[in-house]
Amino acid sequence: MPHGFGMLDQEVSRRVVDQRVRNRIMEAILGLTAGDADVDEAGATEWFECFFDFFPYEGPAVRDVSAINDEEWAALSPLLSAMQTACRETPSDISEKDLKASGWPTRIAPIAAKTLDVFLARGRFSEEIEEQSPSSPVPWP
Repeated sequence: MPHGFGMLDQEVSRRVVDQRVRNRIMEAILGLTAGDADVDEAGATEWFECFFDFFPYEGPAVRDVSAINDEEWAALSPLLSAMQTACRETPSDISEKDLKASGWPTRIAPIAAKTLDVFLARGRFSEEIEEQSPSSPVPWP
């Protein structure tokens, strides 16, 4: 089980872990929707890493998170492609100022917003019990 997703003295099912991972992916996508403001908040390195914690730097996503449906995987594809291109074209030691000047955060923000809209159509999953569909009645974000 990945570190940080378990509960003390309690086994957590793979499905609940996948639900939590999907929720964290939504949070990473939400950050990208903020464009330059997210770079200011997270820093240049973390702007990339918050997304690439879940996706490969090259190639297609590994579709191993059961809580993400086919429509959501399809919506992630353009965002993954844009982020991979931005990563390839950006020096690893880039400053926040230079990352913003590159235009990548501004170009990626609307792609991230479209992706997030697809995820928001179903909402967020419980992080405690297995669900086939998100049941959270609380609007997010």
